[in-house]
Amino acid sequence: MAASFLRLLRPVIRASSLIAPRLTGRLAFKAFCTPPRAHQGINSGPAVKSMGGRLGRAARVSVPFPCGSVSAYVCEPRPEIARSPAQTVILLHGWTGEAATMGAFVAPLLNAGFRVVAYDLPAHGQSTGSELNVPLGVASLEAVARAFAPVHAIVSHSFGGSIALAALAGTVPAQPRVMAQRLAMICPPSSLAQVTRQFGRAIGLSQRGQAALEARIHSVAGTPISAFEGADQLARFGGPTLLLHCRDDKEVGFANAEMLAGAGSFVRLHAVQGLGHRRILQSRQVAAIVADFVAGRAAQRADQTQPISSRRTTASIASTPSAEAFRQGR
Repeated sequence: MAASFLRLLRPVIRASSLIAPRLTGRLAFKAFCTPPRAHQGINSGPAVKSMGGRLGRAARVSVPFPCGSVSAYVCEPRPEIARSPAQTVILLHGWTGEAATMGAFVAPLLNAGFRVVAYDLPAHGQSTGSELNVPLGVASLEAVARAFAPVHAIVSHSFGGSIALAALAGTVPAQPRVMAQRLAMICPPSSLAQVTRQFGRAIGLSQRGQAALEARIHSVAGTPISAFEGADQLARFGGPTLLLHCRDDKEVGFANAEMLAGAGSFVRLHAVQGLGHRRILQSRQVAAIVADFVAGRAAQRADQTQPISSRRTTASIASTPSAEAFRQGR
């Protein structure tokens, strides 16, 4: 939404949320859950197109879930290095992303012997739907996890981390809990309530309108918004967890990672520098750290103290066949 248009619209939304807070809250919820499909073309840069070509050579599978279907891309390791029994790693992109934006992680995970499944979340990429929220995301993840069980690990970026946490913690009452052994989250938000309130302030919701928005979330999710606090959910998961976050992330601040890291000693926080919120997905070094963690080789890198910087990864960014060029609003 253009800043100039938002400045004009904000007083109208504020007035309507005072006069008709319930209706305004429902409309705000719809806006909150609707990704700008028309703008997802910004994911079509050369790096993403290159990765899209690789996904085109993967097995594309349509996975049904209760609200539609999602497009999944399945990559199998070479038979001589494949783990037995097969173990799956699911790649979960962020808001307005798509499966291809997680492409840098595919080859390192395949080389570690894992089956890799990347999929387009609802209302993204080639999947059906016009809205995405945490319950819809959890329902889609549960369906993909069931189709490609057993799931060894989930690797997520940004809002995908909110979905992964809710799924692994069993936060959404109507959805079965997703089972995985390990979790790697890249630049995740730590609090859905905080994200929702930032959204409310941005569009000009009054206090009553914000309360109505949160009540709508409670109604749809079947649980209050407070249940989606990241550190609490991470503690309920309790499995080995890697957090990778850039100190200069301007879209989801580094403080989010610090909050999540407080969930327990099973969480390892790896800070990087100079890669922001999006370019971090293009770094071969980041992908290698994630693959080592997923494969249980994280101890080999645990003693690293020098942060990854954009200067050290310029060459790899230029040659890595993936990117996530999207506006990460949440």
